[in-house]
Amino acid sequence: MRVVPRGVVPKGVTAGMALRSQEEISLASVFARTLRSLLSLTASEEPRAWPTTAQILDSTPPTATTPTALLRLLQFGVLPELLGASAGPAIYLAAKRFSGDLDIRSIQGLKDWFAEMRLGELEVELDEERVLVKLSHCASSERLPRTGTAVCDFERGLIDGVLERITGTDVLTKETLCWALGDTVCQFEGYTGDQAGYLYRENGFDPETQKRLLKGLADQADVAVDNLRLMNQRRELETHDALTGLMNFRHLRERAAYELVRAARHGRTVAFVMIDLDDFQRVNEEVGQEGGDEVLRHWAAALTAQIRGCDLLCRYGADEFLLVLPETAERQADIVLERVLGSMQHLAVEVGDRQYALSASAGVAAYPGDGQSVEALVAKAATTMYAARAGGKGRVGFFSSPPRL
Repeated sequence: MRVVPRGVVPKGVTAGMALRSQEEISLASVFARTLRSLLSLTASEEPRAWPTTAQILDSTPPTATTPTALLRLLQFGVLPELLGASAGPAIYLAAKRFSGDLDIRSIQGLKDWFAEMRLGELEVELDEERVLVKLSHCASSERLPRTGTAVCDFERGLIDGVLERITGTDVLTKETLCWALGDTVCQFEGYTGDQAGYLYRENGFDPETQKRLLKGLADQADVAVDNLRLMNQRRELETHDALTGLMNFRHLRERAAYELVRAARHGRTVAFVMIDLDDFQRVNEEVGQEGGDEVLRHWAAALTAQIRGCDLLCRYGADEFLLVLPETAERQADIVLERVLGSMQHLAVEVGDRQYALSASAGVAAYPGDGQSVEALVAKAATTMYAARAGGKGRVGFFSSPPRL
């Protein structure tokens, strides 16, 4: 088989964590890769352009404030609902990585930033033997009821990340005091020793617990990725034609309706074109349905290659295709169809020992002159196509004018 390629469809976490074993590093790397896959699956077709940290800080008015309750709800309500028991470690890792974007190069700078962000009053004691951090009036946990669990993962991640860049070595503190433990100050501790950097003597976490948390994060991400992949596959089946890979009419109708709204807002035109293959029944009679399907696949692929990225194309019927051309008037549609359908007549598809080069007839209806809705324009394009084909093969008809040879 030759002519056109069959592709039809239009178009980690380990750094600075001081994890103590290769197994833990491997688990963290797997989790990071899985999260990237998860993000790519949930990304929209149009990628978002996020502002940088510097842009956010520079453009936020000095008087802007965020309710403390919202910060706490995000940390202790929203994220645990999504991540479960993994929420605390995930917040810590994210805050630690994010701290690099702040470009804070001194302990005084860290204190000033905490004060400016109203995260609390920070004291840092750093020498060759230990790092001791005290945070008064902590935004995350001050006056919370006693829970028996240290909860300042966000603040601790920011502090550890900045201190790593200041000291040039690993920092992994443990929260030994916290409002949620019943204390009046939050305190993070880390000590030097045989290991590199400032680490709590118990490594901040029990290693086995750390491994279980990382494995739990990876397992949850795997399940989420699998579910999203199945959802995407289901959506693909619901919105695309299984034979050609083109959109089905239901999906095109939704997108075409949006194009009409956009055209109405900006005073533009939209052309609807119904295309029908001439003599396609002969193909099925001579080489069977399987051979006919092969011709349709190649014809759909070649047609896709001929149109613009903004144009919409679907398989409308057995051998009918519906083409929607945004910002295209009748005269422009005439030029487009002359080029596209003219080139398609030279598409020779080999099926077994036979070759098929088919012409096509087309009917055009244009918004706003010929109709105001997708349904009305499709119906008029189809009626015009049948009228044009009645006069002979390879004709193009316009709803408001007689067919063209």
